[in-house]
Amino acid sequence: MLRSSRAAVTTVATLSALAAAIAFTAPQAAADVSVRVNAGQSFGSSQGAIGTGCAYPITVYSEPGKEFFLVDMIGDDQRSANYETFRPYRVVTDASGAAHSTWTPNRRGPLKIVVLEASADDKDAFDAWVPRNTTNVGTGINLGPACAVLP
Repeated sequence: MLRSSRAAVTTVATLSALAAAIAFTAPQAAADVSVRVNAGQSFGSSQGAIGTGCAYPITVYSEPGKEFFLVDMIGDDQRSANYETFRPYRVVTDASGAAHSTWTPNRRGPLKIVVLEASADDKDAFDAWVPRNTTNVGTGINLGPACAVLP
């Protein structure tokens, strides 16, 4: 069992690293994809405050039945790709075209959420959707239903 768990972790880590590299070299995904992060009751020094250690509902919108993998990364640094901040990091859109996850950022800075879809032509390749803008994440103080965000 330990052996299979180690293999799974290695596979996911490899997927995360490859996904980040592919995200910058692949064209935008053919399907329209959008992402919405709900900041909820977070508050702080900037509008739309997002803080480390606080959980945020995230919704990916696309065509029904599409499978996506979620990673975040610091700015354009593909080596910083991290899937562990999403629960679950692998989502499938429902009949309405929405897929849900929870994002708990664990580092400060300008983070981008990258959405990856297995390519229909080659299951070992990914189509990527990378937003043009970043989400500024500050230091969060989790207050239960709310999050105080410091710069």
